[in-house]
Amino acid sequence: MSAIVLARAIPAEVLAQIRECTSRGRFVDGRATAVGGAARSKHNLQLAGEDPAERRAVELLVGALQSHSPFQEATWPDAMMRPQFARYLPGMRYGDHVDGALLGEAPDLIRCDIAVTVCINDGSEYDGGELVIDTAGMAYPWKGSAGDAIVYSADTVHRVNEVTRGARDVAVTWVQSMVRDSAQRRILFDLRSVLESLELAPEAASQVETIRRTYFNLIRMWTG
Repeated sequence: MSAIVLARAIPAEVLAQIRECTSRGRFVDGRATAVGGAARSKHNLQLAGEDPAERRAVELLVGALQSHSPFQEATWPDAMMRPQFARYLPGMRYGDHVDGALLGEAPDLIRCDIAVTVCINDGSEYDGGELVIDTAGMAYPWKGSAGDAIVYSADTVHRVNEVTRGARDVAVTWVQSMVRDSAQRRILFDLRSVLESLELAPEAASQVETIRRTYFNLIRMWTG
């Protein structure tokens, strides 16, 4: 599955509130939440989980993602991990790693199908810090604008390049999807996008109904 970039997934007014939370919150060493050997390559800071500012930021972010239709259509969420807010200062990076297959703690483990990164600040505010996703043998570097999100399969090797200026603030989370296959999720996302475009063209009414029927039937086949 190729990565899906969701522009302005977080509304500006919500993003401003999240940034206010991260500006006054307490950040700690991010290695504590790394899984397995990833802790050796992880060098960043993370908003402390017990901090009241963190709880408010999580509430705001989750609410925004739940109400953002393209995010729902790209991920088909069955369960989602509590987001983590990470900060990369100059010299910080996260080396090549693959996310764990299962995340969380029993009895609330989730299968980690999808990784999500949300930009809390703008890519122009720092140098370096690209999220690099290796897909089909090619490295895909990405730096988004504030409020953008990128959705990609959690079984891909990815890394965060070293930040050389400024600070990179992001939120990350993981999704257990009702559609387990990444290629199927991409097909459904693309079909939904085509449907939304055709619905604006009255002359395409017959084609719209054919595509809608196919879309619904694929949902019935692939969700579970």
